[in-house]
Amino acid sequence: MKPIIHPADYYRKLLAAQPHALKSLDASVAIVKLSRDQQVPEEAGAVGRWYYVIAGAVRYSTIRPDGRRQLLDLMLIGDFFLVGSSQREDTIEAVTEETVLASYSGTRLENLGERDHRFARELREITFQSLERSRQQLVVLGGVTAADKVSAFLLHLEERYGDQRGDIRLPITRYDLAEYLAVSVETVCRAFSDLQHRGVIALIGIRTVRIVDRNALQHQIGRKYPNAGLAAVSAELRPN
Repeated sequence: MKPIIHPADYYRKLLAAQPHALKSLDASVAIVKLSRDQQVPEEAGAVGRWYYVIAGAVRYSTIRPDGRRQLLDLMLIGDFFLVGSSQREDTIEAVTEETVLASYSGTRLENLGERDHRFARELREITFQSLERSRQQLVVLGGVTAADKVSAFLLHLEERYGDQRGDIRLPITRYDLAEYLAVSVETVCRAFSDLQHRGVIALIGIRTVRIVDRNALQHQIGRKYPNAGLAAVSAELRPN
């Protein structure tokens, strides 16, 4: 079954309903629709182009010397990211069949920031968001076992997108998650099965996970952080 691709006006309304920086540009922003594996357009020049994920997901990947692909960053709904000339050796592409982005000219943003101090603070905000995303990735990848990594990833997703029942719709496949966690897809599947067998999570369909025992999931991400959760691990790793 093919996904429904809505018109640009639908995504503009969706963008307007989402809290994010650069709200003042919602009316004039360009809407970019991508299919799975389609590369995000690059803008010529040193400044590059900023994007905001309205729907779907985007991966930033590179090819390792052994020929395997490794995900360096994963941008989900609500994330800003920059595409510039320095990334030409790597690949930035859509993960899902219906990925929609708001597109901002880096040159225009810089010019607006030079004239408007409030807008300059918004630019700093989206830059700090990108740095925070990298820090969160380090927390996820810092797990000793695959179950640790999957648990940290699920807690991070629940914090951002989970509903009151603890249900999380996975934005990527297990193959993409394996590349993000730098493990095999078989290892990811075993980690999900192990967490389900222990009653920590329940798998609802192919892409939905329900957190059944949050304390156990939090404890999984580090034995020295019982009942502390991802925030405690993040605080521990944060430099003084």
